[in-house]
Amino acid sequence: MVLSSAQVDVDGAISVLRELLTGTDSGSRIIAGVACDVSTQSGRGALVDAADKFFPNGVDVLVNNVGTAIRAKVEGVNEQDYVTMFKTNVDSCFFLSQAFSPRLQKSQRPGGARVINVTSVAGLQSSGTGSVYGMTKGAINQLTKSLSCEWARSGITVNAVAPWMTKTPLLEAVVKADPSQVTKATNWTPMGRLAEPAEVAGVVAFIAMPASSYLTGQVIAVDGGLGAQGFAGPCASYSSQ
Repeated sequence: MVLSSAQVDVDGAISVLRELLTGTDSGSRIIAGVACDVSTQSGRGALVDAADKFFPNGVDVLVNNVGTAIRAKVEGVNEQDYVTMFKTNVDSCFFLSQAFSPRLQKSQRPGGARVINVTSVAGLQSSGTGSVYGMTKGAINQLTKSLSCEWARSGITVNAVAPWMTKTPLLEAVVKADPSQVTKATNWTPMGRLAEPAEVAGVVAFIAMPASSYLTGQVIAVDGGLGAQGFAGPCASYSSQ
């Protein structure tokens, strides 16, 4: 397993790696943990080098699960915020997929290799998280569809998982200035609660399994029914940060 981050937290990466090593059953094996900034060319290079070292015969699954959010109205977005969100959210996904393409094609896994992009319902409809963030997630959703067709004959499937609000550290940081946003989002969601990280991870795990071998080019919303009823929240909502 390779761990990557756009905002590098070496201690955090090591902590997660140790947790995985401790909790892994006897039939699985964690190979390596790499703390790197995949929004940069050098960081992506470190990840690719690690993959080549530990998986010389090809890579079976690539999960692009890197993202950052800076909430602001379009008039309040400065150039650096714009660049940061695109480099972190879009560049990491595009260039890692590009770099891993020949390595995924070498996979000998029955049913072919998998690319799984973790995006957001903000890329499907306005969810009050800001125009730039929504743009980045929409771009990844479209990249998912385009790559699925480009790589279909190579035996590589490409799908996206688009969560709604999920109880992650990123969400905690985003809503810190206005915790009432969590209450509002919970009330808007037909299931009446936010997702647990494991519920999103479970969909990612399914797509990585042989059972999903004929699934490609799909953007699967893990949203507690939000998209099915039509978003009931405001067109845009921003914290004071």
